[in-house]
Amino acid sequence: MYAVAAPVGTPADDLIIRPARLSDIEAIVALHCEAFADTFGAAFGPRDRERGAQALAAGWRRQGPAALRGMLVAEYAGQLIGTISLRTRDMISDGGGFAEAAFFETLGLWGALRSLFALSLLDHQIERGEGFIADVAVAPEWRRRGVARALLQRVEHDARARALAYLGLYVRETNHGARALYERFGFQAVYIRRSLLARLFFGQDGWIYMRKELT
Repeated sequence: MYAVAAPVGTPADDLIIRPARLSDIEAIVALHCEAFADTFGAAFGPRDRERGAQALAAGWRRQGPAALRGMLVAEYAGQLIGTISLRTRDMISDGGGFAEAAFFETLGLWGALRSLFALSLLDHQIERGEGFIADVAVAPEWRRRGVARALLQRVEHDARARALAYLGLYVRETNHGARALYERFGFQAVYIRRSLLARLFFGQDGWIYMRKELT
């Protein structure tokens, strides 16, 4: 468990940042469904967002603790208010097919194939020495109150403890607020990743890869 001073605008108690647990899955998926509504809608279809969230939760539960490896949650007064993941090359696995099976059972053949393909367009090949940041999400009522900054600080702390060389992440080209946050935290834009297929699915083809050196 990792405690930090509460962000500006919160009561005096501490904000807790800790590893995600299986018992957090429902709360995590609900938070991600809210924070990444456009991504969920594009991947699962606007009418199947809820079923897509159910498929994701089912896949994680079947996979067990490995599904949440590297994920941290921000908790305040017993409420899960944020998430972030730090992924490294040694964490890469096929997941045993649990997520795929859950998708096919919940979404049907066409829905599962469509969703898995769409999500594959957002994959990133993690390099040696890289700590790749994903799943940065904060509950709407807690945004701009220091929660994302606290999560990033914890991830950098963990990355340095692992002797990683740098941190990397993607941010949508149009997400100026998130990009400004990452720049303040020391990240620099490296390149823009473009994909016609991603544009067809997600309505945008530009993701900026940002990087922060740790050595």
